[in-house]
Amino acid sequence: MTLIACTDGEWQQAQDGAALCTGTLENVAETGPFGLPPLTYQQANELLGAVLLLWATVWGAKKLFGLVR
Repeated sequence: MTLIACTDGEWQQAQDGAALCTGTLENVAETGPFGLPPLTYQQANELLGAVLLLWATVWGAKKLFGLVR
């Protein structure tokens, strides 16, 4: 997806409903939060799987140490 910004001007609406920029149109670089590139669906699923595995490991370790006490 390409994002554009109107610099040195403002957005206006034409009679036919089209958006017009009175200044200069610029492409905005697509980045995620913290300036990181966006994740693909595969990368997001891998990250989610790793987080769930870590959560389950910590939960299991807490339960195991609770039984040992």
